[in-house]
Amino acid sequence: LKAMGAQDFTAEANRDGENLNITLKGDDLGFVIGRRGETIDAIQYLASLAVNRLDGDYMRITIDSGNFREKREKTLESLARRLARNVVKSGRSMTLEPMNPYERRIIHSALQSDPAVSTHSEGEEPYRRVVVTLVRNRNNR
Repeated sequence: LKAMGAQDFTAEANRDGENLNITLKGDDLGFVIGRRGETIDAIQYLASLAVNRLDGDYMRITIDSGNFREKREKTLESLARRLARNVVKSGRSMTLEPMNPYERRIIHSALQSDPAVSTHSEGEEPYRRVVVTLVRNRNNR
């Protein structure tokens, strides 16, 4: 982070079993998050590689800053519900932009209890996308 230009920040780590949660705190850390979290996801990936390179138990690393992860989850859940309404209204499937597995899982989970739509993923990483489709039944043939 210092090599990226971060000046005054702290990193608070909490271990919960095989999960290591690192929270970055400080002013002007928005650049660490990046566009839609791409930068912080890359930092998290690199940290995971570094921590898990040695033989032993796997540890899941999560890095957050400014409650980005929680805010992003709420944004994606809201997007999922809005898309589901549009799919029901239009009767046409809708395809989202490419997302990482974590974000796709949020979309799938947000809509799994909606009886009017179903979701599935299409494509190959890193261009894998969620598709929201109308469920056909007796009432909406």
